Amino acid sequence: MSRREPESPHHVRDQLSAAAHRLAGAAGSAWASGFSMIVVAALLTVGVVNGFPSWWQNLVYSVASIVSLLLLFSIQHSTNRQTKAILLKLDELVEAVDGADENVVAMEDRDLEDQEHIRDQHHR
Repeated sequence: MSRREPESPHHVRDQLSAAAHRLAGAAGSAWASGFSMIVVAALLTVGVVNGFPSWWQNLVYSVASIVSLLLLFSIQHSTNRQTKAILLKLDELVEAVDGADENVVAMEDRDLEDQEHIRDQHHR
């Protein structure tokens, strides 16, 4: 019997990142919209048939809260990941162009005061 090697933190992070990215992509699909409409219709039907009991309200509030929180973090992670990729590509383009101001490379990492100073220099 062979022992399984523990997964590195980077491997786990990559798996979590990929899962969050897939969840955000799936949440924006037409299938997810259709599925959510069916779930809402089913929940409303169950509520109407049973007279909107307290267990139904608790179920709806709990499910809505959990789904909202999961989607919030998944979409935020996916957006941050895409933004980082775009910024890296833009930095590469700035460095490749002759005569471009290299002070704008990695501008997002600078202090707000530095950003405003460089912006003012470019918009005179």
